[in-house]
Amino acid sequence: MENLIQQIEKDLKNNKLELHSEPFFAFFNDESNIIRDPHICHAVLFFNKALQILDKEPEAEEREEHVLTGDYFFSQFYKILAAHNEYKVINDVSGISKAITSKKSAYAEIPENPSPEELQHLLFAPLLYLVDNGYAQDSLLSLISRYIEEIDIKKLPYITKSTGDDNG
Repeated sequence: MENLIQQIEKDLKNNKLELHSEPFFAFFNDESNIIRDPHICHAVLFFNKALQILDKEPEAEEREEHVLTGDYFFSQFYKILAAHNEYKVINDVSGISKAITSKKSAYAEIPENPSPEELQHLLFAPLLYLVDNGYAQDSLLSLISRYIEEIDIKKLPYITKSTGDDNG
């Protein structure tokens, strides 16, 4: 994982990512947290990171880099899994993404915000897939729960209907 992080930082030249300090990258950098198929864990982590990036609304001057960074993480997901002929995982995670995107869109249309449990699913369904399918240790669930407890939901405009200007 450390080599992948270094490659990402080199490719993107984006110092704002700070992947070394991100708890999910640290989790998967510890091989004891991976039950099997590290390449699948890493690829799905990249997919989830892309979704997290795109859930946040960037400043206007950062929009292009923001979208390109998300696209880069998506491409790494497909590149890694295709190289290992893991097409079932690609299909599974793509289906998960479609489902959560529909749910996020639905929340944007109603006045209620998701419950913490629903927010966990909306933000981390790909990583939950890793636990549910025996790729990652279930201690990942505790990490996700801590993240949900600390997140400022107002910074997720595609879920909370906010526009980044604190009026929504």
